[in-house]
Amino acid sequence: MKKTNTSMFYENSESSLENLNNNKVPASVFRQELITWEHTENGIKRTTIVRNFSDNKNTDSYTSEPIAFERKV
Repeated sequence: MKKTNTSMFYENSESSLENLNNNKVPASVFRQELITWEHTENGIKRTTIVRNFSDNKNTDSYTSEPIAFERKV
């Protein structure tokens, strides 16, 4: 997850002073997803980062799914 730019996500508007400007979560937003596809040595990898919002809080989760290409024997 070193390459993930999490500044693309809305942040809890009360979590820090710098978030009080343009990063407030609109009331209509309840979930964000960032999906990244990467080429790997054996195929591709899909990484999904999800941020769920409720009651002025947010919860983050992460899944990584390798998709191997068939190898010729």
